[in-house]
Amino acid sequence: MESTDKSNRDLESQSTGASPSSPLLPKPQQPQHSPVLTSNPLSWIKGVPFLIWQFTENDFPTFILPNSAFGVFGALAGPRLFSDETGPTVSEVLWRIPIVILYNWYMTFIFDLANQRGADSVEEDRINKPWRPIPSGYATMEHARILLLSSIPLAMGMNWYLGVFHEGIWILVLVWMYNDLRGGDHMLRDPLIAAGSLGFNGGSLRLAGGVGRTVNDEGHLWTVMIAAVILTTGYIQDLKDQVGDRLRERKSVPILIGDGLCRAVIAAFILSWSFACAYFWRLKLWAFVVPVLLGAGIGMNGLLRRNREADYATWRTWCFWLIVLFSLPALSRF
Repeated sequence: MESTDKSNRDLESQSTGASPSSPLLPKPQQPQHSPVLTSNPLSWIKGVPFLIWQFTENDFPTFILPNSAFGVFGALAGPRLFSDETGPTVSEVLWRIPIVILYNWYMTFIFDLANQRGADSVEEDRINKPWRPIPSGYATMEHARILLLSSIPLAMGMNWYLGVFHEGIWILVLVWMYNDLRGGDHMLRDPLIAAGSLGFNGGSLRLAGGVGRTVNDEGHLWTVMIAAVILTTGYIQDLKDQVGDRLRERKSVPILIGDGLCRAVIAAFILSWSFACAYFWRLKLWAFVVPVLLGAGIGMNGLLRRNREADYATWRTWCFWLIVLFSLPALSRF
């Protein structure tokens, strides 16, 4: 997922010749009273659902749905990833899709609250993402703090009820490390995101499989394998943020090893994982075509088109490539 503090604020100041504090870039004033949430209890009842959606809207296509797809497609592999002999039926898996999406959504909501409520994040969002709830005036940092305090115990209770309590605790620890300890600002960013995928994807697989089923060793191996995919290719999203990262002295992978080498490494890893994941599921040769061709296309696009707009499109295509990899278990069954 893309952190709010992965900013290119300095790129805008560079283009105008102004420093971040220059009067050429005035900061929009935060309204003293949110138009959605006020001290009126009725306003809270009406405004909270909209506000919750605003916090998580951008992560739905790139994080919530892909993580949900991992669990659903993995469960469709049948008994191969579960300890019982039959595994979940197709109808059982389809019936549990809303629960899987719900789990990924409310855990992502907690991450987004923690990520967007900081003063530094709000200042950056005023310029880069002014539509977000706090900079747009729909909420304040205090509202986000209250929502976060309320959401964590509710999420823990929900996770205990659904049988994914350990996965939820794992995610909460990583959210704390990423945001409050500012691990997302350093080289730990990509390892923390990859580690977080273990909680999101592992929980999704367990939920999609149904109550009473245990994920077996091969299921855990597949979850770890995808985490390795994210670790070794996920910094593709840093390509589009290089100017801002360099001006802010962030040590992202493209800056540390160089833009050209980073693109080549990403292309090599994506192509390698495309073959490895298809081979893991012992698919027939024709089934290798889609992930391999898509992976090759992503790598070539990253190597040949080196501008921010192209890099953003490449990152979005990478998210779709992940879903293709996630679908391989279902393809192995049918």
